[in-house]
Amino acid sequence: MRKRSELIFSLALVPIDSLALLGAFALAFLIRARAEGHPLAYPVHGWEFLQLVVLILPAWVLIFGLSGLYSQTSLRSRWSELGRIIVAVSGGVMLMILADFFWVKPIFPSKAIPVYAYALGLLFVGLSRFIVSVVQRYMFRYGVGVRRTLLIGAGSVADRVLRSLSSPANGYRVDMIVDPTARDKTRQGIPVATSFEAAIDKLGSRGLDEIINADTNMDQSKLAGILNYATNHYISFRYAPSQFNLYTANSGLDSIGGVPMIEVRLTPLDGWGRILKRAFDVLGATVALIIFSPFMLIIALVIKITDSGPVLYRHKRVSRAGGRVGVMKFRTMSWKYSTGPDKKYKTAEEAFKAMSREDLLAEFARDQKVADDPRVSAFGRFLRRTSLDELPQFFNVLKGDMSLVGPRPVLPAELERYGEHGASFLSLKPGITGMWQVSGRNDVSYEDRVKLDVYYVENWSLWLDMIIIAKTVVTLLTRRGAY
Repeated sequence: MRKRSELIFSLALVPIDSLALLGAFALAFLIRARAEGHPLAYPVHGWEFLQLVVLILPAWVLIFGLSGLYSQTSLRSRWSELGRIIVAVSGGVMLMILADFFWVKPIFPSKAIPVYAYALGLLFVGLSRFIVSVVQRYMFRYGVGVRRTLLIGAGSVADRVLRSLSSPANGYRVDMIVDPTARDKTRQGIPVATSFEAAIDKLGSRGLDEIINADTNMDQSKLAGILNYATNHYISFRYAPSQFNLYTANSGLDSIGGVPMIEVRLTPLDGWGRILKRAFDVLGATVALIIFSPFMLIIALVIKITDSGPVLYRHKRVSRAGGRVGVMKFRTMSWKYSTGPDKKYKTAEEAFKAMSREDLLAEFARDQKVADDPRVSAFGRFLRRTSLDELPQFFNVLKGDMSLVGPRPVLPAELERYGEHGASFLSLKPGITGMWQVSGRNDVSYEDRVKLDVYYVENWSLWLDMIIIAKTVVTLLTRRGAY
């Protein structure tokens, strides 16, 4: 998982690059219009010209992103960074020249301006990124944003990786080395453990950001075991590929010290994906609350008039990384049958027994809900069938506890049913809607719900979120699988 500081630096580069490019075109215009002393081929006011440049900047930022200039890594060399800058700036200038060819009016008041802007763009973007890297590396010296790392392996490959990670500029701190053949307790001042288990006993998983396996001779079972530990504790995992070629759908290839490394990811929703999804959630929840606020007020009044007790009900569910979140709903159960540690009935099973409905216990144990729940009020049944009881969850989304689309919010006890997929399930926030809601909702078996949740985590994309939201609207209108 990416550290918050890495995301902040990557996000900060977007406005910095934009200002650098805008400054390059502004200075290019001034040089051509003022310094050269002869009139422009197409006279235009400087502000009007810059407004056209601002309109094209988002496409240019996209080119920078496609060139890998916003990927979160501190291991890229300065020459590699410079090469990407040249490609991105060149692509952006070519885009503007192409737009100038098809535009009704000329974009460039003079043919010399894109030439000047190209040279100045390379200078300004390169210089601004150099300053950002200096600031970031200065912060590394004080431990800000440094990735605590466990390195596994011995021999030339591990030595090359260690030399690269030991550079303060790379933002890594190797806390321990695992070497089964080691005789010394330290190597280059770094503690050495003879097994992965011994290293974890000493370090613990708390605060560990990454595990790097540079042992190319490790057998597949041990490698899979370390990978399983890393995923279950939300720790990034990289390994030097061997003849076993362990690979997952979300793997990425890079290098450390010239050694090819495969990074295993639980979900593509990392780095920029998290930022994009959060922006999508905030925008969508805000619009939804504006639209549905009159209906929410009416629902609250009806609940208060028809039944005693609170309007809202918070039920604890598991969130990202195993945290707990209070998911809000309009209360649909009769207040006298509501369950909780401070209520007359502590659990649903107790309420069913008190109502002489033991016949529902097996269904509840299997699905964690029943199709015809006698505890639900008449108005609550309407809210459930129309899913209007879930409208308050848009507040959960704004707060950051949930997403518009994601895995189902489940009880802590339900995690056992996810088995080896528990880490994948917990890598994302729960959603108001998701794959299971648009695939039959309560008509889908619990095992299939697990599979749908895991599929969503491993195949997330913003386009998939949009498709699920569109299908959710259709599902709500047809009321398929709702109770």
